[in-house]
Amino acid sequence: MRRSRDDSSPRVAAAVVAVTAAALLARLWALGWRVAHQDEARVADWTLQYMDLGAWQYRPIIHGPFLPHVNGVVFDVFGATDFTMRLVVAVVGGLLPLTAWLYRTRLSDVEVGALAVLLAANPVVLYYSRFMRNDLLLAGFMFTAVGLFVRFLDTHRARYLYASAVPFALAFTTKENSLLYPLCWLGALALVTDDRMAVAGATDTSRLAVVRRAAARIRHRAWRAKAALAGSALTAAVIVVSFYAPKPDLYRLFEQPGRAPAVLEAATIGTYHEFADLWASTSTVAHSYVAFLSHDLSVLVACGTVVSVAAVVGYLANRYATETPRPLVSFAFYWGVFSVLGYPAVVDIAAAWTAVNALVPLAIPAAVGVGAVVRYGRRGAAAGDTAAVRLAVTVLVVSAAGMGAVAAETTYAHPQSPSNPLVQYAQPGGTMQPTIDDIQRAATATSGLDVLYYGDSNDTADDGLEFSDAGDGTFNVTTGPPSGWHDRLPFPWYLSQVGANATTVQTAAEVPDTPPPVVISVVSEEDDFAALLAAADNSQYERHTYPRYLTDGHNTLVIYVDTTAVPAAQQ
Repeated sequence: MRRSRDDSSPRVAAAVVAVTAAALLARLWALGWRVAHQDEARVADWTLQYMDLGAWQYRPIIHGPFLPHVNGVVFDVFGATDFTMRLVVAVVGGLLPLTAWLYRTRLSDVEVGALAVLLAANPVVLYYSRFMRNDLLLAGFMFTAVGLFVRFLDTHRARYLYASAVPFALAFTTKENSLLYPLCWLGALALVTDDRMAVAGATDTSRLAVVRRAAARIRHRAWRAKAALAGSALTAAVIVVSFYAPKPDLYRLFEQPGRAPAVLEAATIGTYHEFADLWASTSTVAHSYVAFLSHDLSVLVACGTVVSVAAVVGYLANRYATETPRPLVSFAFYWGVFSVLGYPAVVDIAAAWTAVNALVPLAIPAAVGVGAVVRYGRRGAAAGDTAAVRLAVTVLVVSAAGMGAVAAETTYAHPQSPSNPLVQYAQPGGTMQPTIDDIQRAATATSGLDVLYYGDSNDTADDGLEFSDAGDGTFNVTTGPPSGWHDRLPFPWYLSQVGANATTVQTAAEVPDTPPPVVISVVSEEDDFAALLAAADNSQYERHTYPRYLTDGHNTLVIYVDTTAVPAAQQ
């Protein structure tokens, strides 16, 4: 089914807007409550370092330049906090349901509304809309780009092609696995073509003729839109190069235009080499495909059940229960399935955020599945079949309640719990925020040394406890932070917010006679210095412990905060 005109009712448009408003509220509420995941803290602190240096170069270990550049502006305007760190991702995730309107000529009114709800309430999409990572941005930008391209196909208006180029280009500035999206699309288009050939075979129409007609239509449309295609390609290229070009080299081109070739080379060839050196190496994919696939499927079962099951129902209903299957529905289903099967082969760690790339496109066939249940209930009502009506209502209510319950549990009730399937192991545990607030207030209220890391001289990077002296070195725009810095996460992010002074010692003899207001170490080593803190004059240290990771085998963090150094009015 494809509508010949934009005949969706105003009520559907209003419903999509209402769902989007609710989605924004769900993502912004208590956005800064969860303590920063180590990946969040790493990229956020690097962003602050880039701001201080006034320079940036592509570092593939923190993925694309979108978040460092955009969050740099956000931090400059609104300040650096956990809330502002996640704000851009939350807004993009909150606006994602609005993209359902782009598909209105290919979906029924009920399906458009269902698509908006599924994008708003899916537990995985919701959780990672409140997480400063690129996965939601990538999926959202690509989904928007496809929607705008569909509008171009439906309206023949070049402005939609130009508009589509913008999110498409932005997607490539978020994360390197954006390269997988065109591959998934090509595979999906191949299967859609095969579907059409199968239908042609069933009606005794030449299968080859189907392919020839499709190819002829594509050539004809591409030739008619050649100027817009060239313009949109140029638009995308300018956006990508502008983001990946080293800073401030790009800005200095106004004064030194002769450096343009070098800057362009760094933004293109240089970026490729950096990418290939890390993500194209075999070391990043040296894992069991079956184990990673099993993990991803477990996430879909635990937190993506409604979308996954509804997507299968929608695909089957579209493929076999209609006279003319809609290509978009099949395309989105294949896109999602290829994402499920493809990502375990290329990612470096098994994490729930990977599922976002599959669940967003699967929302389209899932919305069709919801529409099929609604139609079943309506037909039952028209025929006086109360059993059919009850079944349809039960399925819809149970699905909505189940999805809402899982979303509430994983996103709001236990966002840091080891039992939460969406929580990645580098998420610090416990209610650490009050302690971090005390650390920041103490650092702000005192002068001199604010924070002391205690790390035994036998600690190494291999055991993840390297609070080494090298960690006190300076941040380098080319090589990143100094050795030992990563083992301090998430604290560098919180200390940088208030400009705290920190250093490291490796023996009790090096602990200052007047210790700083904050001492951070691990439980296995606190016996080396705890007595010194207890004996410190005019100090009263309060002890806090938190899991460094949400998996076994990692030492527990211990934090000592001198309560006398925390401003009394704010305790």
